[in-house]
Amino acid sequence: MKSKFIDPRMFKFIDWLLFANIVALVLFSFVAIASADSEPLTENTGSLSAAIAQLDLSHSLQQLAWFGVGLLAMFIVLLPDYHAIEEYYKWIYLIIVALLVAVYLFGSQINGTTGWFRIGSSGFQPSEVGKIGMIIVMAHMISKKTQGHDGGIRKVKDIAPILGVFIIPFGLIVIQPDWGTAFVYVFTFVSMLFMARTSLKLIGGMFLAAGAAVPVAWLLMADWQKNRIYSFLGIATPDMTKQQIEDMGMQSKQAIIAVGSGQASGKGLFSLGGESKMSDMFAKQTDFIFASTAEAVGFAGVAVMLLLYILLIFRTLYLATKAKDDFGSLIIVGVAAMTLFHIFENIGMNIGVMPITGIPLPFMSYGGSNLLTNMISFGLVINVSMRRQRWSF
Repeated sequence: MKSKFIDPRMFKFIDWLLFANIVALVLFSFVAIASADSEPLTENTGSLSAAIAQLDLSHSLQQLAWFGVGLLAMFIVLLPDYHAIEEYYKWIYLIIVALLVAVYLFGSQINGTTGWFRIGSSGFQPSEVGKIGMIIVMAHMISKKTQGHDGGIRKVKDIAPILGVFIIPFGLIVIQPDWGTAFVYVFTFVSMLFMARTSLKLIGGMFLAAGAAVPVAWLLMADWQKNRIYSFLGIATPDMTKQQIEDMGMQSKQAIIAVGSGQASGKGLFSLGGESKMSDMFAKQTDFIFASTAEAVGFAGVAVMLLLYILLIFRTLYLATKAKDDFGSLIIVGVAAMTLFHIFENIGMNIGVMPITGIPLPFMSYGGSNLLTNMISFGLVINVSMRRQRWSF
């Protein structure tokens, strides 16, 4: 058992570049969240302390507390060898399914989705933590089919049990209903299959089956979810009132205006000296943190944010190529795919090229469940990368 736990000498092999990248994004988020929450400052605010006293730092301080919890969780994840974690894949899967069943039966409904356990003024979303668990479970099952085999997965009998295990938590998320998170699971799963050299015929067959199920999926969607799609497509249904037609897509339009109004250098953090067009926008510090940040820091600031995300994804994928086995490589690919989907979908819905789904922006959007999920996920990435060497104890 000794070899399954960390040796202090291994800390020098932590990927500090990846860690610094994550810290930079989180620090950026503290300022962005405070700027989104606070009323615009005036030019005659006075001293720095007086200006700070006017800011709404409630969400930023909560995010800071969650970051502290996330750092502790990341450190704990580094301690055992990732293969020791793999041994508990059955328990991990059962806990995920149990939590998703429990939250559907006893959870609170937020924004039309029954996917939260309320804990005081905060909430816990099992589907967020479930992303990590399913990456571990899928990485284990897929690697058992690929380790030592050059051809990858080629037969239906090999992929069928993997798909069967995936379908249960996916279905439990769909019935919440939380299609945004469900699509994250799908994209992550398919990316892992693709990187495991799964036959394109098998993947194509899965997509055809999914396409055939679209009518059923449409029937399962809540009215507010259908309206989001109508809004994205610019379609007005006969049962919509005149006011609903006028309001259709207003949130997306406000976000696009905010992004464009930032121009090259932005209005300045906390909208110093001017009113922000984001004042009527919902979820400025969560789903639409990109729009509120773009308005504040403009193209220049957004370019820095995007560069940090590009470095994060490329560094993560680079580490996947250095993993010592398929299980480790698939864990890293799963985390990279999950993160990439979040980035693409969130920014896309902020600039009007993707429908609004409520997907948060990794390390930037306010929210404890998502931040904790991301910290643990990248803790796993670092865990795999620091153990790519052969060790003798």
